[in-house]
Amino acid sequence: MATSRWVGIMALLIMIAVVVPFTLLSQVHAWYGSFLLWSVMGVLVIAINARVTRHFRASDRHGRGDRHE
Repeated sequence: MATSRWVGIMALLIMIAVVVPFTLLSQVHAWYGSFLLWSVMGVLVIAINARVTRHFRASDRHGRGDRHE
């Protein structure tokens, strides 16, 4: 899967993490409703970042090295 697709998925997750607490969870008056959602979203974003950057190397910063997408 291309890196740009992962970035798009991550952007979608971030939008969901912002929109859902203010819409679907707006009637939940306990703090743990949004906290659970944001915790799960945070773990998903970290996992996506780890997957996207697993092939990065120091030589990639300078435009040299293999490209893995």
